[in-house]
Amino acid sequence: MSTESRPHVILWGVAKPPNAPSSSGFCQKLEAFLRFSGISYEVGETVPMKAPKGKVPFADIKHGGKTVTIADSHFIVRYLVENGLIQDPNTDLTAIQKGESRAWQAYIEELLYSAIVRDRWYLDENYAVTVEEIFGGMSWPLRPMISWFFRRKVKQSIWNAGMGRHSQEEAQSLQKEAFEALEARMSGHLYFHDSQQPTRIDLIIYGFLANTLATNGNPYWTDMVLRSSTLLAFTKRMTTLLFPEYELLLHRIEEAEVLK
Repeated sequence: MSTESRPHVILWGVAKPPNAPSSSGFCQKLEAFLRFSGISYEVGETVPMKAPKGKVPFADIKHGGKTVTIADSHFIVRYLVENGLIQDPNTDLTAIQKGESRAWQAYIEELLYSAIVRDRWYLDENYAVTVEEIFGGMSWPLRPMISWFFRRKVKQSIWNAGMGRHSQEEAQSLQKEAFEALEARMSGHLYFHDSQQPTRIDLIIYGFLANTLATNGNPYWTDMVLRSSTLLAFTKRMTTLLFPEYELLLHRIEEAEVLK
């Protein structure tokens, strides 16, 4: 197959640091799928306002002489699988296992990650860190203007989703519940379904663990993960397999392992 006719994906997301996970958990999740599948891809920088659904990621998928734009990481993966552009990591799973995976996906994406993002943007001390990490390269007065705009948008989105209506203690209790459930589920297994290779849910879990460990803007969640031998080993295994260039993430994991 010639280079011109090979399927190719442009993953449009927020600006990504060099050799480090994306500051968006959903962008990092999608890149984990693309890297694992072996499909040709590149990462492009954009802002949510330019996305078809007003959020990132979205993707331009080039195949069969056409370019198709798909929004939302879940539907991007589904399109790639249904059109035979990548192999479905869930092929060998039973119907029950697929259902369990989908339930965990919803738990992580719709509840846990929302609670973590709440910490980043609602708490002033975490917000200051998040702004420095994401917008630190911007000049004055652009940085405070852009960061204020994004904070307002994110807080409104989290409020509308319901997570912003909880107290800080309640929101962090939801993180603790999810952490304990995930650690128990992954304990004693290389991968979620005790398989020899990652499945969809492993790539999803990894995407969000890598995203949250690569920032200092969600210390409550990070501190729990850094004390978990199970989740550290899983994240290290997946990083080594998919993103060995994430040297700072690997270093953080290895430092935590030494301290345990």
